[in-house]
Amino acid sequence: MALDPVLFNVFVVLASLLIIFKAADLVVYGISRYARKLGLSDILIGLVVVALAASMPEIISSLTGLMIGREEVLFGTILGTNLVHLALVLGVLALVGKRIRLESEFLGPSIWVLWLALLAPFALMLWDNELGRVDGVILIALYVMYLGWLWHREESSGHLKKRVLLRTIWRDALIFVLSLVAILLAGRWLVFGSINLAALAGIPAYFIALTVLALGGALPDFAVGLRSIMRGHQDVGVGDVLGSVALEFLFFFGLIGLLNPLAIDAGQIINAVVFLAVALTLVIFFVQRRTMTWKHGALLIGLYAVFLAIEIAKLVS
Repeated sequence: MALDPVLFNVFVVLASLLIIFKAADLVVYGISRYARKLGLSDILIGLVVVALAASMPEIISSLTGLMIGREEVLFGTILGTNLVHLALVLGVLALVGKRIRLESEFLGPSIWVLWLALLAPFALMLWDNELGRVDGVILIALYVMYLGWLWHREESSGHLKKRVLLRTIWRDALIFVLSLVAILLAGRWLVFGSINLAALAGIPAYFIALTVLALGGALPDFAVGLRSIMRGHQDVGVGDVLGSVALEFLFFFGLIGLLNPLAIDAGQIINAVVFLAVALTLVIFFVQRRTMTWKHGALLIGLYAVFLAIEIAKLVS
């Protein structure tokens, strides 16, 4: 009896998401414990450490799409995941937390870096309709400058520990490495399964990446955010979401430009870019007010629902 290809690929996608979710949770566990032993603050752990670990699923999915010649998977995954981060994840966190205070000294200046992170790659792409090697160097340089600024602010706080014994961190490092390997493998299965489903159903791969892969890639961020809210470390969850935007739009797009220059289809991605800009504008407004309420969360979730409705309407028209 032949195995139904649709059911098989659905199983591959769901199993891959489950593995990614659990492995990403272990990555966050290992790397966060290591960071705390160094004396890093909650917000810096969120902005850099957890953002890097939790972004692995969408980064791996995007790289896999690129390696098999499906650039639309790369753009769809990165744009879709970051819209999920800013609108859906932060919206749910605000609903669950009822009122989230945004008082860290890092958040105010960092939020403007997000505007730069969003605008810079697309401004460079639209200049010559491609993401080239020079663009990649510029984007990576901007991200390195951002990390340098964050580290300087953290170092001046006086909380960093000068000496950390190797025997206290080797277990955390092992958990991180093994979990990362699991994410790499599951990410590859996830992309292949999703593209096969798209082909079987006649759905464009870009739409699958923009929705299914984006939601799957954001699962670790949902987990980190909810856990941080429940444990009273909301800076970790908020920092994770905001840090992921800077990481993926500056460092990851920069890396792609260096490794494999890409031509872009502006008409395909413009809707997602516009909604990202609107979501980021709302988040900046909330950060400046130093609080997010459940009403703000409902507004962000509503914004994502409108975006999804427009994309579905484009698909069926």
